[in-house]
Amino acid sequence: MKSLLYLFRRYKLAATLNLLGLSIAIAAAYLFLTQAHYNSYYNHGLPNYERTYRFEILNEENGSGWSDFVMRPFEVAFATVPHVEAVQSVDITSHEFAVNVGDREFETTVLAMGRPGLRFFGAKMLYGSDKDWQHNELAAIVCRSEAVRLFGTERAVGRQFVDKQRAQTYTVAGVCEDFPENCMMPNGIYTCYGDRLLDDRSEWSYVVYLRLDNADNRAIVEKALKHKVMELFGITDERSFDRDSGFKLRLTSMADTYFSGVGLADKGSRNLVGVLYGAAIFVLIVALLNLVNFTLAQAPMRMRGVNTRKVMGASVATLRWRVIIENLVITLIAILLASLWVWLFVSSPTCMRLISGSGLRWSLALITAVGALMVGVASALFPAWYVTSFAPALALKGAFGLTPHGRKLRSLMLFVQFVIAFALVAYVGVMASQSHYIFNTDYGFDKDEVLFAQLSCEGMHKKAAIANELRKLPCVASTAYGASELGDGDLFMMWGRGDDTHRMRYNVVPVDKDYLRTMGIRIVEGRDFNDADARGAYIINRNMAKQYGWLRVGSPISISTSAWGEGAYDVVGVCENFKLTSMRRDDSAAPVAFIIMGDDYKEWGDRCGMLFVRVAAGFDKLEAKRQLTGMLQKLDPSQVYEFSFLDEKLQYTYQDEFRFISQVRTFALVCLLVTLVGVFSLTMFESEYRRKEIALRRVMGSSVCQVLLLFVRRYLPLLILAFVVSVPIAWYLADQWLRNFASHAPICWWVFPLSLIVVSMLVTLTVAVQSWRVATTNPVQSIRTE
Repeated sequence: MKSLLYLFRRYKLAATLNLLGLSIAIAAAYLFLTQAHYNSYYNHGLPNYERTYRFEILNEENGSGWSDFVMRPFEVAFATVPHVEAVQSVDITSHEFAVNVGDREFETTVLAMGRPGLRFFGAKMLYGSDKDWQHNELAAIVCRSEAVRLFGTERAVGRQFVDKQRAQTYTVAGVCEDFPENCMMPNGIYTCYGDRLLDDRSEWSYVVYLRLDNADNRAIVEKALKHKVMELFGITDERSFDRDSGFKLRLTSMADTYFSGVGLADKGSRNLVGVLYGAAIFVLIVALLNLVNFTLAQAPMRMRGVNTRKVMGASVATLRWRVIIENLVITLIAILLASLWVWLFVSSPTCMRLISGSGLRWSLALITAVGALMVGVASALFPAWYVTSFAPALALKGAFGLTPHGRKLRSLMLFVQFVIAFALVAYVGVMASQSHYIFNTDYGFDKDEVLFAQLSCEGMHKKAAIANELRKLPCVASTAYGASELGDGDLFMMWGRGDDTHRMRYNVVPVDKDYLRTMGIRIVEGRDFNDADARGAYIINRNMAKQYGWLRVGSPISISTSAWGEGAYDVVGVCENFKLTSMRRDDSAAPVAFIIMGDDYKEWGDRCGMLFVRVAAGFDKLEAKRQLTGMLQKLDPSQVYEFSFLDEKLQYTYQDEFRFISQVRTFALVCLLVTLVGVFSLTMFESEYRRKEIALRRVMGSSVCQVLLLFVRRYLPLLILAFVVSVPIAWYLADQWLRNFASHAPICWWVFPLSLIVVSMLVTLTVAVQSWRVATTNPVQSIRTE
C-alpha cells in the first residue's frame, strides 16, 4: 500500500486520471449492459411469454412481406384448434387520444381489445373487476400510473372520462398494475370491443395472439391453423392452397416479435443488442488494457523496491499479492466512483433520454462490479509476474523501463486500444452520415416548407373557416387537409381493387384538392385535383402507373364487389414518386394513390383531420409557426395546438435509432478518453525515465520541438498500423447497423481517414502537452538530480 500512496503523491495527475478513466469505463459498461438487457428480454416480463405467439401471414402476390394484420374471423376459427388455450385480438388502430377528465385535457394511449382481454396478458387487477368490462364497450380499465396521472389517485373505479374524438363517456371499471416498460403492452387505458365485427372479413386491422398449452406443439398448431384459414377461404385442397393462394402462415414467439420487424412496434434488432453487449465488454477490455499499461509503466519504479524486498527475504508470492491487492484497491475505489456517476446519470432527465428503462438494476450492477474486480485482478497478474521475474542483481541496476522489451509490452496494449478507438470513431461517423441522410435526403415533397397539426373534434367541424382565416395571414402560401403526414409512418391504408382480370393492391392517402400543391408534389401527367373532383378522384404515383400498366389518366379504379358501395373514381393525374414511409421500410416501388373521397365514403367519416400549411417564400419559419399556432388556438380553443415541421416529427419517429447513436457516441468518447489517459500516463512515466537523456539533448543543441517530436514519432507507426487493422472492423460494424434501414446513406470512404486524423491529432496533442514540461525544464537541473 505504501507504493500505491507514493504513486498518488508522486504522479497525482496521471494516477487520478487513470482512476477517473477506470470509473467512467465501469459506469459506461453498466449502462450499456442495462440497455442490452432491456432489449434482449423484451416481452419476457409477460406471464407465459414462452408459450404465447402472434399469428402472422404473408401474401406473396402483393409483395408486401409478412404482416400481423388479420380479420376477426381468424380469432373465432383459431379458438377451436387443439393445443390452443386462449386466443386474443388487439385493434392495431389504437393510439394516442385526447381525453377530458372534468375540465382538464390529457393525451393518453387507448388500446382496444377483444375477450378475454387483459387477463390474457397476465394483468393484475388492483381495484374493480374486468367482468363488466368484457361486456360493456363504454367501460374502461386503467393502469395504475395512468389512474394517478388522470384522476390523482389509483383508486379510480367509478370515475369517468370523455374521449374527445368519439365524444363518448367512459366509466372506469377497474385499475390494473402497470405492465413492464419493455413489453408490447402500453400502459394507458384499455377498452373491450367484445363480439363486434367477429364475422367481418373486410376489416384487416387486428393482431391475433395465441397461448398454447405447450411450446413444443407449435408446429402442430401451425398446421392446424393453415387448415382453418383454408376453410375460411373455401379451399379444400392443401396442395392447391400452397401452390395458388400465395399465402404463408406462421406463429412468432412473443420473445421474438420485437425483433421481427413485422409489427408497428417491432423496432428491435438483435445486431444492436449484440453491439450493446459488445460495448459493455469492450469498454471493460479497454479499461483492462489501460490498467495493465498503467501498472506496467510503474514497473521500473517498483522493480528496485520489490527486488530489494526479495533480497531481504520476502517471498515471490507475497510480493505478487501486494501488486494484485493494490490494483484491487484502485478498482474498488473506481467502482464506488462509478456508482456515483450512475446515480448522477439517472438523476438527470436529460441523461435519461439517452437510455431506455429506469437505468437501475441491482443484478446487473452486481455483474458489472464482479466484472470490474476481475479486470482489476487480471490487470495485475502479468505486471505482478513481470516485476518479480528478474534476477535482483539485474533489476537493482534500474532503467528497465527503457529497454526494447519493456516498450514492446506496453505498445502492444496501446495498439489494441488504438484499433478500438479508430473503429469506433469511424462507426460514429457512419451513424452521423445516416442521421444527416434522414433529415436531408430528397423526400419528393417540400418537407421544410410545410407545417402540420392534428385538428380536434371541434376543429374538424370548422375546417373551411380555419382554412379561410389562415390564408389571410401573410406567412401562409396555401393550406390543405390530409389523413396524415408523409415520410415518417409505417402504416397506411392498403386497398385491393379491380376485377378478376386486373387486380390491384396499393397504399391510399385521403386528401383534399389542395394537398399536392401545398406539399410540393409534382404532377408528371394529367392534372392536379380541382373543385370538380369533389365527387371523388385519384392521383397515382409513377410506381403505381408502372406496376399496373393498364391504368391511364382518365381510367377508373373500381371495386369488383358492391359490398361497401364505393363507386368508380377516375385517375385524373400521375405524380412523381415520393417517400411515403419511414426509412425502416422499403417503399421505393410502393404503389400509392391520393384519393378525394366522395359521397360513397360518407360512412367512413372525414379522414382528412391533419391541417397542412405551406409557409410563404422568404417568411421566417419560426415566426410563421408562432402566428399559425396563435391563430389556430384562437379559432379552436378546445385543445392546445402545436404546429410541427416533418424534421421535428422525425426526431420522434427515429428516437430509438437516435438513442442508440447517442449510446455508441458515448461509448466511443469513453474509449477514446480512457485511451488518451493511457497515452498521457505512459508519456509521463517515459518522460520521467528519460529526463537525463532529454537534458543532454537540450545541452547538445536540440530544440523543444525536436524533443517533442522524439516522443510523438514513437506513436506514429503504432497509429498507422492500428488504423489499417481498424478499417475492416469499422466497415463491418457500420454495414450491419445500416441494414436496419431499407433506405440509407452509403458508407463514405472519407469517414475512415477522418477517424485517422481525429484520433492521431488527439494522441499527438496529448503526448505533446505532457512532454512539454520535461522538454522545457532547465537541463542543468535534470543532469544534476538524475
